[in-house]
Amino acid sequence: MMSPAGSRTACTKGAVTFIELILVVAILATLGGATLIHFRNNFNTLQLDNSARELQSFMNYLHERSIVESKVIQLNIDNGNKEYWAQAKDNQTRLRSYPIPKEVTIEVSRKLGSSDAPVTFYPDGQIDKVTIQLENSDKRNVNLTTEGMFGKVKLQEPQ
Repeated sequence: MMSPAGSRTACTKGAVTFIELILVVAILATLGGATLIHFRNNFNTLQLDNSARELQSFMNYLHERSIVESKVIQLNIDNGNKEYWAQAKDNQTRLRSYPIPKEVTIEVSRKLGSSDAPVTFYPDGQIDKVTIQLENSDKRNVNLTTEGMFGKVKLQEPQ
């Protein structure tokens, strides 16, 4: 026959103590936190790349549309309202609008003229010569450039 003390010892060996449980929860929380930070950084990078490619496609579309329709089209970027849109120069109606993600800012640089002025696409195929920098909250950036005369919009990957 088994003594009561012997059955209690057998029962205790199979159980998990509270300290072991706390230790496992702490390890899982640490791993989860590290994974969450890595996921957020990857998400911000993907969001920046997606925004840059979307803007590049839109600008190439505007370039072609200005030629086909023989109209001067302007691209306006508004970081305050987090959107960019296009409109024909002679018409205030927006052709299309796109939101700018909350974590992304867009800055236009040009050799001549104001950086707040719209980027203009001309019916003869010309585009204002500009560099557009998209930057996310992690200070990672991507540049888009136009070649000016008969050019397309090109994406420059970060170095």
